[in-house]
Amino acid sequence: MKLSRAAAVVGVGASSFERRPETSVLEMVGDAFAAALDDAGLEKQAIDGLVVHIGSPRGADHDVVAQTFGPRSQVLFADVATRPPDRHGRGASGDGCRFRPGYSRCLHPWREEFEHGRLGEANNPYFYEQFRENDGPHAEEGHIGMSSSPVGGAAMALDLYCKRYGVDRELLAEIPLTFRRHARLNPDAVAQQELTIEAYRSAREIVAPIRLFDCSLVGDGAICVIVAAADQTVARKPPIWITGVQGVHASRDTFIFAPRGLGMAQQSAKRLTRSEARSHGAYRMAGVSPDDIDVLGVYDSFSPLPIYTLEDFGFCEAGEGLAWVQAGRVGLGGELPTNTNGGQLSHAQLNGWGQIRELVTQLRGEASGRQVAGAQTGMWATIAGDAIIFQRN
Repeated sequence: MKLSRAAAVVGVGASSFERRPETSVLEMVGDAFAAALDDAGLEKQAIDGLVVHIGSPRGADHDVVAQTFGPRSQVLFADVATRPPDRHGRGASGDGCRFRPGYSRCLHPWREEFEHGRLGEANNPYFYEQFRENDGPHAEEGHIGMSSSPVGGAAMALDLYCKRYGVDRELLAEIPLTFRRHARLNPDAVAQQELTIEAYRSAREIVAPIRLFDCSLVGDGAICVIVAAADQTVARKPPIWITGVQGVHASRDTFIFAPRGLGMAQQSAKRLTRSEARSHGAYRMAGVSPDDIDVLGVYDSFSPLPIYTLEDFGFCEAGEGLAWVQAGRVGLGGELPTNTNGGQLSHAQLNGWGQIRELVTQLRGEASGRQVAGAQTGMWATIAGDAIIFQRN
């Protein structure tokens, strides 16, 4: 199946991303929505569909957004891409990429600090409810303990990965250091200060072997993406075509913080071969291969996750990711510039929508000092197997 350029991104917008606990979710939503409309050259009445990435209490429900900003008297469809109690929602390529006639907007309001307390902490009134039906903070097996927690699960997976492949975890520094260099070229990135290898190595361990700078930033913000059917694209800016998509994979062989087949939880120990990884459904739909990707956006709430994603999407063999990213390979000017906005590690924790916006910016040629020369094809990908491929022409 091919999308045959049935839909394109025609507008992107964002709020600011500094920590603003006093700011309402709807204020951030309004900023992002207005900026996306301006970017697309549209009035809000043109919007006939609405997808909100995360609903209440962490974000704003789609009915509240529709009532507040009133894109039309009645939208043709509305949805929440991630529903409570699974309020985490890595899937930027999930429900947020349903295509309908006309214009739809994918809206992601996100705040790490909010009036109910932080997700996963006992002072949050939803803390106990999330375990009522065996549903942990990431919709996983609450009874199996630490592997369901974000930092704990990521640390256990990294430890297993390093032992399985006999690799030095210190090589991981290339990821946060590279993404920080990118962020310093991005005016709206939260982290602007230089990150040195000495600072990275001396930072405290959160859960060994995950250190402070291996963890994404706390922040507040919203992003809006406007998607249009092919016959509704506007000429104000070049449409960025969506040519390949794949939703989140789900099976016993998947785990939120590990590559497929690493052996975490109920996973087997059978990793994808590079040939299998290079035949991913999004590649087949778009008619491209990993060799065609000019710029990559990956989910990086923890710095090992990009390594696993590179392996599971066929850029390198299983177990070779840490060695593969060295010497600037995923940096600007390298073979595969990745998370050129700084990613969640240094730009802002926006569940991937920051990278989606950045891919559109790169393919338009609007990334200024961090622009990837001649970028025509970009891809969003995660260790959950979901992906979107974008092309300029």
